[in-house]
Amino acid sequence: MPCIHNSTIRNRNFMSLLSRAAALTLAVPIAYSLVEPHYLRVRHFTVCLEGMPAALDGLRVVQLSDLHFSAITSAALIHHAVDLCNAQQPDLVVLTGDYVSRRNSYSQVTLARRWARPLMEYGEAMAEEVARLKAPLGIFAVPGNHDYSMGSFEAVRQLLNGVGVKTLVNESLRIEGSLPIVGLDDLRASRPLLRQACEGIAPDEPHIILSHNPRLLQRVPDRNCLMLSGHTHGGQVHLPFTSFRKRPHDMGETEWHQGWYRHGQAQMYVSAGVGSVHFPMRFRCPPEMPVFTFRA
Repeated sequence: MPCIHNSTIRNRNFMSLLSRAAALTLAVPIAYSLVEPHYLRVRHFTVCLEGMPAALDGLRVVQLSDLHFSAITSAALIHHAVDLCNAQQPDLVVLTGDYVSRRNSYSQVTLARRWARPLMEYGEAMAEEVARLKAPLGIFAVPGNHDYSMGSFEAVRQLLNGVGVKTLVNESLRIEGSLPIVGLDDLRASRPLLRQACEGIAPDEPHIILSHNPRLLQRVPDRNCLMLSGHTHGGQVHLPFTSFRKRPHDMGETEWHQGWYRHGQAQMYVSAGVGSVHFPMRFRCPPEMPVFTFRA
């Protein structure tokens, strides 16, 4: 019988302990990343735009972005988001794109493509939830890249319009006859026409611009506006001790991933959104619902 030294046994025990610790170290953040997508946080901000009409002082606007109703974003989360939105008692609700997820956006690792329902079934369920939103001054929406089915936004647009949501695609209107709301088409899937959308709106006039893609901030530095965007999911996954954030490839080297930014006169808030894309997980980047109170 071979002789086994105590030191060998101790080394094996140490390596076994080390491997278990490593497995636990990986398991805990992975488990947490599957839970974090369900912790929707409400964030409150005060916004000042020069020349804001006194009659609209205190205007409350809630932004819902990137719902991504799909096989990896639960119906329960969307239902909770609508309930939370209504609880804020908004005057206005704005929806900044990506209401559903294209089938090819599911990572193959998740196997979601095998059991995901047809895209428009999620679209119909999304519209049923959006129909519950309450805002006396209206609910307004712009398209995101995922909302273009077979090259067209029309199918999702009809669902939204059918439940009382006003879609703005390269067009604008005025709230209470004064504050302009501008809606731009998606930059990746279509063609945003800023000049057409802002027709009749002076650059120094206070206005809100809805654009799914934050890169359009580059085109409005001379405008006294607040641009509300999404698209980036805030990175969705932030690895600790690194600057890594999962970013859409069309964002290039821009720094606009989440939060507040300014470019010239224009201000912008980029929401981390509600749903998830590719993977049913978030890490150190929980879903959010921004609430903006405007002051004259």
